[in-house]
Amino acid sequence: MPVGAYVMPHISIVRFGLILAAALVLLAGLVTSALYLLRPQAQPVAEEFDKPVMATQIEFMADAMQRSAAQIAAHPQTLACFATTAPEVCQAQAANLHALNQEATVLFVSAGQRQLLPGFLPGDTRRLLTGADGDAAGATATATFNLALSHPVTSGGERLGFVIVEQSVPQLQALFDTLPLPDAAAYAELQQSQSDEAFMVLMRRGNQAIKRQGEPALIALAGTPWRIAVWRPVTPVAENVAPYVLGWLVASLVIAILVMGTTLSVRNRVTDNLRTMVKLTNDLRQQRLRSDYPVSLVEFQIPLETMLKLGKVMLGRQKEATSQARLDHLSKVNNRRSFDEKQKELFASLKDGWAHSLLIMDIDNFKQVNDTFGHEAGDQLIIKFGDALKTCLRNSDFIARLGGDEFCVLFPFTPLDRAQELADRLRAKMPESVELIPGVTQKLSWSGGLSEYSREDKEENEALARADAALLEAKRGGRNATRIKAA
Repeated sequence: MPVGAYVMPHISIVRFGLILAAALVLLAGLVTSALYLLRPQAQPVAEEFDKPVMATQIEFMADAMQRSAAQIAAHPQTLACFATTAPEVCQAQAANLHALNQEATVLFVSAGQRQLLPGFLPGDTRRLLTGADGDAAGATATATFNLALSHPVTSGGERLGFVIVEQSVPQLQALFDTLPLPDAAAYAELQQSQSDEAFMVLMRRGNQAIKRQGEPALIALAGTPWRIAVWRPVTPVAENVAPYVLGWLVASLVIAILVMGTTLSVRNRVTDNLRTMVKLTNDLRQQRLRSDYPVSLVEFQIPLETMLKLGKVMLGRQKEATSQARLDHLSKVNNRRSFDEKQKELFASLKDGWAHSLLIMDIDNFKQVNDTFGHEAGDQLIIKFGDALKTCLRNSDFIARLGGDEFCVLFPFTPLDRAQELADRLRAKMPESVELIPGVTQKLSWSGGLSEYSREDKEENEALARADAALLEAKRGGRNATRIKAA
């Protein structure tokens, strides 16, 4: 092999199928990963809880209280109370505000000393007085949740104080109970901010154990110190990934089955087609062709047809070459090699009870023709004699040239007496003369020796030797005659 020559690695169809299956499984894994990453994400809890009924109602109430505080702060009698701090003015305004909204507590606080103006009681005291019976020695208050808002009071650009509006929200628990949780195992709290940026839990719902799993989603309630915190159960990553992994495994199994099934089917078909082509090659080696060489793949059809055409041409040439090799180049009858093979075949069949005869012949005066008219005339005499034999004998008779002017005829399955009749018929049908070269005509006659193969013979040439001896007697007896020598 030349240095640096590239040797292509061998790979089987099954291995190719495995590589293809692995590549498709990997591709399926990449697609599955992409689907997992692009899957619809659960909306954040804050968006799911965007302004629920509870938040909307509380914010609406806070906004109404804020507007009310602004109106109170801008009222002339409120400005007069802050400007004079006169008890009668402030008490009159406090009475008016209480008459308008008995559920709310309104407080006026001065800007400088941060003190309540006359006529305004603290919120808790006001609620106790309002909820007490007329002749009760001690009143009790119900547990409520209060919402307090403040608004500055200004006059001429100067801040005089603050109006504080405080109102209880007794339905806050009912509102919180209507809060929809995103999951059965979720947990929610209503929290209130404190001065130290901490939050106090006012209400809670759901599975409190979820609170330890992570950070909550927060929903602020505008205009209030409250907020809603919601914890959702955290789904383990394994549970999120498991359906995609299972889908990938199923897809991989389907891909493997389909690819390997297709691969094995293709391999079997290719193997069958290759066997057909090997069969064609073996048939060509044995110089035979069958009527059909079926293949199942189109890719093999054209090469097979091409090989079949070339095989027919090659087989024809081989048969022609074989035929030429078995023929005498001059007389165009069988040569000595063919004669030996045929004689061996006939001799072997004697044990089956068959009878075969042979006639050996010499052309009379052949040497005289050669010496007188030259080798060209002698060759023509051999050619014409061979043509006459082929014309006058049966198709089943085997004609061979043994050498020089010596010919032999095998009569298969013919006993000696029948062979004698055939020899006499041959002599009668042979032409009397033939033209050798222009101007030269030669009388055509021959001498022959006839014999029969015998089962007593040890070798196949013994019958030929007897016929040759009979031929010698015919020559000595004056030529142009046939002598017989039985076994």
